[in-house]
Amino acid sequence: MNQNRSHFLAFFLQIVGKPLEENVELRNYSNFKIGGPADFFFEAESDGELRSAVRAVRDGEVPFYIIGGGFNILFDDAGFRGLILKNSARGLALADPGLRVKAASGTLISELVDYALANGLEGLEFMAGIPGTVGGAVSGNAGAFGQCLGDFLEEAVLLSRRGEEVRVSRDHFEFGYRHSKLKIDHDILLEATFRLRPGDREVIRAKIAGNLAVRTKRHPAPDTAYAGSYFKNPPLAEGKKTAAGYLLEQVGAKELKIGGAAVFPGHCNLLINADNAAARDVLALAAELKERVRAKFGIVLEEEVMFLPSTVV
Repeated sequence: MNQNRSHFLAFFLQIVGKPLEENVELRNYSNFKIGGPADFFFEAESDGELRSAVRAVRDGEVPFYIIGGGFNILFDDAGFRGLILKNSARGLALADPGLRVKAASGTLISELVDYALANGLEGLEFMAGIPGTVGGAVSGNAGAFGQCLGDFLEEAVLLSRRGEEVRVSRDHFEFGYRHSKLKIDHDILLEATFRLRPGDREVIRAKIAGNLAVRTKRHPAPDTAYAGSYFKNPPLAEGKKTAAGYLLEQVGAKELKIGGAAVFPGHCNLLINADNAAARDVLALAAELKERVRAKFGIVLEEEVMFLPSTVV
């Protein structure tokens, strides 16, 4: 074993108190079911483990990337030369005066929605059925039905690139469509507090059920390997947005397949792993779709799903 590798394994164990896994297949941690081996892998099950793991990789100068539920990400066929840190630090609590919910960043979105319902708090029904974790949803300002999670965030605790914990308000995130400042400065979300409003549980439950029904109709079966909407809805000249799925349908996307990757016939903005696809298949299919839309409409689609190359700078 390489001496530097052995040293880092020992150093990580000393700092975190748990060992790293080595040569872990990332396809097992991706809803796309695509991805080669990561040099190192660690699942943080608490805020303390998350903080310690980040400190270890930063002090050890090892490239790393944090994932949540493995949605909205496409791993490289070659894997990742560094450490993939899976954030499974979960936790939910009511904050005074009872209209705010604190969520640890590894908490599942489904858990957050259910917790709000159980406490008679209204506002997050539009998030029902959206996969992933609070950390990923805040970073990408996830949303549906014309609403975004960032609209409800009041404050958060971040771990800065210098290793300092800072409490920030909503304005810090500079939320935009499927965007937040976290995508630029790469600070790490530890905890988010959402301000909701009191509501009737049965009304909230009915809204959730309705939203889930719509998503079920539009999306593939739960066991389908895909990563959600692949492209962002592009803005038009007057500032409004048009559906990427509509543009893709107009350029014949429903019939397209490259290698094992294919367009889902029921929603052209969903690319699926139809037959043991490789990342290169998905990237080639996405490139073909982008070129068709550019050629026909003069619109350049922007990816919502992020491709993580094996080597990062």
